[in-house]
Amino acid sequence: MKDATHKKLIEATRKLIWKQGINKTTVEHICVEAGLSKMTFYRAYENKFDIIKEILDENYANVAVAFEEIFSKSIPFIEKMMELIYYNMEINKEVSPDLIRDIIKQDNPQMKEYMQEKVDFYRELSLKYIIIEQKKGNFRDDVKIEFVSFFLDHINELILDDRLNNIYESTDELINQLTKMFYFGILRRN
Repeated sequence: MKDATHKKLIEATRKLIWKQGINKTTVEHICVEAGLSKMTFYRAYENKFDIIKEILDENYANVAVAFEEIFSKSIPFIEKMMELIYYNMEINKEVSPDLIRDIIKQDNPQMKEYMQEKVDFYRELSLKYIIIEQKKGNFRDDVKIEFVSFFLDHINELILDDRLNNIYESTDELINQLTKMFYFGILRRN
């Protein structure tokens, strides 16, 4: 497949899943958005889940790189936290509640295990840096890693909570608030 065609398919799929989620996005929607035929799509991908996985793999790889870059900087820890929060705000910009819901509560057998792997990946990545920073004295030592792990496992449920969603104008605003509360809540107070 030509790079331009591949790029059109990726951009169209990303735009659609960010706006309406995975479950509501169809191959037909992707092709219309990309201005390409279904035949072109099926020459490159077996189904919509293959292209969605490609997009999500890229996004999660970018998250890992960003964490590594932020935490390896020689800047005060509070600045690292601010960069991490800003990065989180940027990657969640314009993410629809439908996409969050589809990631967290995926019913499709083709995607359910894959999505759980991605949720686990993000939790483990976060825990890795929290453990390192806790040992350096930057996170409160009275906060148990098991609690942090539990919280990270359940933060997605908070993102989907109707009461919380009614408080904020957008899902990304809610995610940003939860992220700030989480990180600033475990910071060591000087």
